Amino acid sequence: MSNTENKQTNKSNIAIDLIYTLGTLFGLKYILLQYPVMWTFAGPISVIATLLVATWRLKCSNQSWRSMGLVHSTSHLKLVLWTLAALVITILLGNLASQIAQGLITASEVSEQASNFTQNRFASLPGNIEVYIYWLVISWIIGGFAEELIFRGFLISRFENLFSNIPFAIGFAVIIQAIIFGQQHMYYQGTIGFIETGIIALASGIIYYLSNRRLWPLIISHGLANTLGITMIFLDTPATG
Repeated sequence: MSNTENKQTNKSNIAIDLIYTLGTLFGLKYILLQYPVMWTFAGPISVIATLLVATWRLKCSNQSWRSMGLVHSTSHLKLVLWTLAALVITILLGNLASQIAQGLITASEVSEQASNFTQNRFASLPGNIEVYIYWLVISWIIGGFAEELIFRGFLISRFENLFSNIPFAIGFAVIIQAIIFGQQHMYYQGTIGFIETGIIALASGIIYYLSNRRLWPLIISHGLANTLGITMIFLDTPATG
């Protein structure tokens, strides 16, 4: 088989990977959202299912999550520094993006989206220690671990390879995964959440690239940021932005 044929086969496999994973991510969530009782769980279930599909697709290409960056081969100091940098940068940019997004919609829409976020998804969280622990576990497994593997690890890798024939392929890959990440949070966070989480994903993608494609700093910082937000709701303290 010629080099050109190998490249075409590789791109075909990458396209298949994306069809399976994104099809699961979008399709399963859409189906679950048709049932009100599943509304709260649509995101977590679709993410876990997508992670399983992505793991299968990696095995089909003789790869593992280690090749996506799920490996710690640097010093503990660098891990701490990259984690702190990711945490601070994503929180600051997320809050800035939220403030900008709020300026793009009406005050009533801001109030409605804030109400949907806290009252519909986290209505039973304030002061409830059992629910608090439940959401902490979800925030680390789904947000901290699964989302970073899927969006920063798998999708950036696949989109970068898909666009390998054009300049700045990594840039396109980072942007596309950020848009998808924002869209996946829109169903319960609205326009504000789409912009805020999209900017956070953009920054996370850049950090992933600059940190030599290491996922652990992003996994830990994502989990810590989620923990902070959930704790603020648990304490009934309005989150900034």
